[in-house]
Amino acid sequence: MKRVAVALTTVALLAMATPALACPVCFGNPNSAQGQGVKAGILALLLVTVTMLTAFGGFFFIYLRRRIRVFEESNGGSY
Repeated sequence: MKRVAVALTTVALLAMATPALACPVCFGNPNSAQGQGVKAGILALLLVTVTMLTAFGGFFFIYLRRRIRVFEESNGGSY
């Protein structure tokens, strides 16, 4: 009996569901001020991410170069 009630409730809820509409930014004009602001925000976040990843990679590149130089100096110039 409990299964029938759950099944009927599920069917009723699915029958009453309305389709989800897009948010006003996605649904509206992409060239509006709000759409341009969203694009600028995404660009700023990407710029920060790329800058941080580049700095992180550069740190390890410089660290590796210094480590190789110290290793060569301690071994008389041979790698």
